[in-house]
Amino acid sequence: MIDERRKQLLSQILGHRVALHRYLRKFTSGAEDIDDLVQEAYVRVCALPHGQEVQSPRALIFSIARNLAVDRARQACARATDPVADFEPLDVSSPEAGPEEQADARRRFETFCAAVEELPPICRRVFVLRKVYQLSHEEIAEVLGMAHSTIEKHVAKGLVRCRDRLRELGLLDEPGFEARPRKRSDGESR
Repeated sequence: MIDERRKQLLSQILGHRVALHRYLRKFTSGAEDIDDLVQEAYVRVCALPHGQEVQSPRALIFSIARNLAVDRARQACARATDPVADFEPLDVSSPEAGPEEQADARRRFETFCAAVEELPPICRRVFVLRKVYQLSHEEIAEVLGMAHSTIEKHVAKGLVRCRDRLRELGLLDEPGFEARPRKRSDGESR
């Protein structure tokens, strides 16, 4: 009886494969990522205790897959240092850094990741897709169904909030973009 329930559950879940692939495009940057997530989600369903009652197999597999995608994105954010070119003043990667500098760089990076986590959900999603996964605005627009101008605003908002958070904590020495006096045509400053 239990084996028959499990077979029925698995056949119902396998019937949602195409929809699950389409759904996971929102959270990933490539087809192989989607395949990996789907496989991992199936493994998690198979690992459920025998006899566990499942009310909605579709909701179960989509929930598991979404959670796996979110976990993977968090891990990628924690590992991604190179794609964050806009924060070069952090100097988090130096081949000649000593132990104290490495500890400081790690603290700065962890603080940056925490600042990203504090962003509003939609802003964070756009920011991570652009800065971590390096998706183009067109790709993000396709995945999230947003206008290019909205994407640009969210990326800019994310950069500003993260920069301000790092400054607030005294971790960013770069003073930013101060207005410089413009020179007049006769050579004097205004």
